[in-house]
Amino acid sequence: MNYNRFGILIDCSANGVMKVEQVKHLIDLMKTMGYNLLELGMDDVYKIDGEPYFGYLRGGYTQAELKELDDYAFERGIELVPCVQTLAHLTNLVKLPHYADIVDVDNILLIDEPKTYELIEKMFQTIRKCFRTNCANIGMDEAHMVGLGKYLDKHGHQNRFDLLLKHLGKVVDIAEKYGFKVHMWSDMFFRLNNHGDYYVKGSNVPQEVLDKVPDNVDICYWDYGEHELTEEMFDELFRQHEAFGKDIWFAGGAWCWNGFAPFNRYSLAAMKCALKQAANHSVRNVFITLWGVDSNDCSYFSTLPTLYALRQYADGIYDEETIKKGFYDTFGLSFDDFMLADLPNVTSRDPLGLLRENPCKALLYNDCFLGWKDYPLERVDKIPYGDYAKRLETVANKMGEFKYIFDNLAALCRVLEFKAYLGIRTRKAYQAKDKKELRRLLEDYAVAADRVEEFRKTMRKMWMKEYKPYGWEVQQIRLGGLRSRILDCRLRIVEYLEGQADSIPELEEEILPYADWGLQYNLYRGLVSVSEL
Repeated sequence: MNYNRFGILIDCSANGVMKVEQVKHLIDLMKTMGYNLLELGMDDVYKIDGEPYFGYLRGGYTQAELKELDDYAFERGIELVPCVQTLAHLTNLVKLPHYADIVDVDNILLIDEPKTYELIEKMFQTIRKCFRTNCANIGMDEAHMVGLGKYLDKHGHQNRFDLLLKHLGKVVDIAEKYGFKVHMWSDMFFRLNNHGDYYVKGSNVPQEVLDKVPDNVDICYWDYGEHELTEEMFDELFRQHEAFGKDIWFAGGAWCWNGFAPFNRYSLAAMKCALKQAANHSVRNVFITLWGVDSNDCSYFSTLPTLYALRQYADGIYDEETIKKGFYDTFGLSFDDFMLADLPNVTSRDPLGLLRENPCKALLYNDCFLGWKDYPLERVDKIPYGDYAKRLETVANKMGEFKYIFDNLAALCRVLEFKAYLGIRTRKAYQAKDKKELRRLLEDYAVAADRVEEFRKTMRKMWMKEYKPYGWEVQQIRLGGLRSRILDCRLRIVEYLEGQADSIPELEEEILPYADWGLQYNLYRGLVSVSEL
């Protein structure tokens, strides 16, 4: 199928702002693979005249940097498109008291507030100066509580479809003033109709709502496969979007936002179904998203096999051997070797990563004494992290410029080789009053702490190569805190063994089934403790 646009979106607003030279490198790779669109997901990480707090201490792109990237992309046949937020997803911006007057609730802007539209106009003034394209993504997704905070206090309850459409009309008018044709994420039309759900069989947005959607806005259906992976389901959802009677965009995903390792195999399985149906529905604008949820744990470049294969799918090439050969011919790297980046999340119950379970992050931050993941961990086969580390270390030397990614994943597995089961072993020995075993475990605690530090070093190398330094402080604090906590748990055991403490209260509690093994939980603050963090 011939696409108008087949591209990639990179998220630069989840604490990691990709360096200009790394965006350029991605553009070069995209050109090699046959992509022609790059959406730059910026949210609040670009500098706006007259708004000194926009992008403040977040590494926001300067206007000169954006112009430099736009020129570079244009020279290589890549359309650089700004992806901004004009309603929600401004989590870091709304922390600032400076913007308190324009916050409705959560990370949602206050509709009908003049200052809101003054800020949105400044957004478009800026991107107009920096991008030559006339295309812009205005966001407006996941505004779950829109109209239910300060807006409700000021104006009373309003029909939320009417509220969404009123705001959309104002944003589109501003965009048109600066020469932009916009597309927006579609989910809020469905969520308001389906009690918060997006992917619902048999769902139809009310016709009276469809009739009020402005003519000059395209609808972007985003779907990363978080439902049954069948062509029939994607077909159903494309049909629901066709009811808008407008140009449909489709945004798929190369999963790199669920922990430290990618889910290339899952991405390929999900997007094969999606792209076949996108072609069947004659969708002409498609892009693959790379999100950085919860602070960019995973390198975007670790999804290279997915990005290459999906571009082949777009050309109707699905034969695995053809794709593997093409990948080697293009990059001089083994496709199968590169796919080993998925290893840290592989378990016996999910050997292909098709459940998107993220044990590598959950078990890294699972506390040695509190252990909220210990209950389900005891009920799955042992994860061979030592073997994974060896395999990743071996393949790292074959990965050329991407060696640092595999070094980092190998170092992670080296941590988990000692850390993953440490809490279970400690609780078992403590409750059995086996002080001899507890004393043996002291060495494992020391090794685990040292290996966390080695992982921090490889993580830092990856971060400083790919991102501006802003945001690294989050990873530094998390990993430094983890190491400190491991050593403190060790000290608590020493104090108990030497009679300085009568007990270790946390280890006397039975671990309850707080969450099942497969829970897709990727938030650090929820993994570390059930207390407020």
